[in-house]
Amino acid sequence: MFIRSVKWTLSTLAIAALAVSSAWAQAAGGASGQPQWKDQGEYDVAMQAQKATDPQKKIDALKQWEQKYPSSAFKNMRTIMTAQAYDQIAMAAVGKTDPATLDASSKAAQTLLDNLDTWFASDVKPANVSDADWTKAKTTMQEQALYVLGYSAMMKKDDATAETDFKKLLAVDPNNAQVSYWLGSVIIRQHKQERYPEALYEIARSISITGTGALSPQAKDAAQKYLKAAYEGYHGDDTGLDQLMQQVQASALPPDGFHIDSVVDVQNKQFANAAEFKKAHPDIALWREIRTALTGDGAGQGDAYFQQVKGSEIPPDKDTDGNPIGMFNAKVVSAEGKNLIANVDNAGGDVTLVFEHPLNVKEIQAGTAFKFKGVVDSYTKQPYMLTLTIDDPKTEIDGLPAKAFSALPATHHTRKTVHKK
Repeated sequence: MFIRSVKWTLSTLAIAALAVSSAWAQAAGGASGQPQWKDQGEYDVAMQAQKATDPQKKIDALKQWEQKYPSSAFKNMRTIMTAQAYDQIAMAAVGKTDPATLDASSKAAQTLLDNLDTWFASDVKPANVSDADWTKAKTTMQEQALYVLGYSAMMKKDDATAETDFKKLLAVDPNNAQVSYWLGSVIIRQHKQERYPEALYEIARSISITGTGALSPQAKDAAQKYLKAAYEGYHGDDTGLDQLMQQVQASALPPDGFHIDSVVDVQNKQFANAAEFKKAHPDIALWREIRTALTGDGAGQGDAYFQQVKGSEIPPDKDTDGNPIGMFNAKVVSAEGKNLIANVDNAGGDVTLVFEHPLNVKEIQAGTAFKFKGVVDSYTKQPYMLTLTIDDPKTEIDGLPAKAFSALPATHHTRKTVHKK
């Protein structure tokens, strides 16, 4: 959908560009009633801008023309050429990941947004372009600029900025399935469980869209698999997923007060008291104790507790009440390099497992349930993330394919067994 929109917008500006060439040709021939060059110098600098193939060099030539001849009879045509050149620089980011291209494209996209009203003013519109097409071209260029800004921020992992730009774009184009999917993804990457329902809504929304703005069949299939795994990871099972798919058809963004019960919500309703829960889920109960100690409000409380548990292997075989633990239950969130992010008690991810060797990430599917134990290495308080090192996947990981891990021998370290305050 987006590529078609790009072509449509550029074709509208191309019509305007034909008007530029036609007017210039007639002016050069001395046709009566046509705008005229002020002198040979203006014609020369204008030709330099027109012939430039590099968009930045074209912009430089256009600026030189404007500085020397600010009231040119061709200033509207010059404006159209300027918009085209900035659009070309902005669109260079699509599909790219290198920081230099992303930065240059973001800057160009922001320039487009800052100048939309001026560059698409009614008195700039060529006579051969209808009012409706001119307005639509302006709107679509706005969408493109926001797309580039959001995409670039997402590639640079500036998720908060990407979220803002994607939401602005969906306000203009609510049926852009790709952007809905990306919006859900960047919310998930912020690891804030309270916002996970928003992310699930957006991913479900991306799947529900049909027609011009829909995902490709392959992308939709992948999104459906991801949504099911993410929903079950957050809620515990797929109860309510069908209702969510119906609800997302109403709007691009979730309504105020939108909520999906998390596993914690479900468990709180299921168990009458903490003792019952601890007996049924000793691993999660211990995990919450550790998290509470590390994120406590007291000055230095978290750091002091961390020094006690750093280097410890967790969980122990049993908790203090004698309930067997052995390993934590978790679900895969993502894997990259030597790191695997998993969900023990936060669907966005609350543990990072660091392996000695790079993982075969193609063998690790998001949403896969598995068990683990490891050595406490570090933590962050907000958003909460506990990092554990894994020495030997064969004994410390259960439920993931052996092909996911390097066959090289592990290096074993001395471990403590402290796990409680």
